[in-house]
Amino acid sequence: MALGVFSGIVSAAHPRTIADRTLTGFALFFYSMPSFLLGLLLLYLLYYRLTLAGLHWFPPGDYVPLTQDPSSWAQHMALPWVTLALLLAATYTRLTRGSMLDVLGEDYIRTARAKGLAERRVVYRHALRSALTPVVTQFGIDLGQLIGGVVVTETVFSLPGLGKTAVDAIGQQDLPVIVGVVLVASAAVVVANIVVDLAYAVLDPRVRLA
Repeated sequence: MALGVFSGIVSAAHPRTIADRTLTGFALFFYSMPSFLLGLLLLYLLYYRLTLAGLHWFPPGDYVPLTQDPSSWAQHMALPWVTLALLLAATYTRLTRGSMLDVLGEDYIRTARAKGLAERRVVYRHALRSALTPVVTQFGIDLGQLIGGVVVTETVFSLPGLGKTAVDAIGQQDLPVIVGVVLVASAAVVVANIVVDLAYAVLDPRVRLA
């Protein structure tokens, strides 16, 4: 989310520049890429090729519990994290850029500039707060989905996550496990929506006053 929002701000603050076109191109590239393909490419480049070069920086997959070895846990989770982060950052880049361009054309932004405020303050203090509303909405959807499980990414990296557990339980007709996964995923969606509603009140004074 941080990567996507930052890229969207840079693109919107410098429209039709090389930076804007480059970041937008990267966003469209990763937005169009399937998660399993990106995961396999990362495994090939950062595991297989580096291993051939004698650099054992990333494991091929599997999972090590956090309580067993924190450093090994982070090492095993790095590639799945990067896979999901790049894919989701593309969505946030497009959302932030579009929303920021709309907000930067509003009357109160022109008024702030006419008063002599620095462009950095106009972008980050006045425009960004109003532009983050659709981004926060998307974050709530993604948060519930991620906690509920990302089946494809878990399968590529051999992670025993909720998504893979649910698929295995469906194949084995293990009803208690299916019910448990559905309850956890549903609770994640509810909590995410509550967090999003609270964030609306912080970002938009109109919601707070209403």
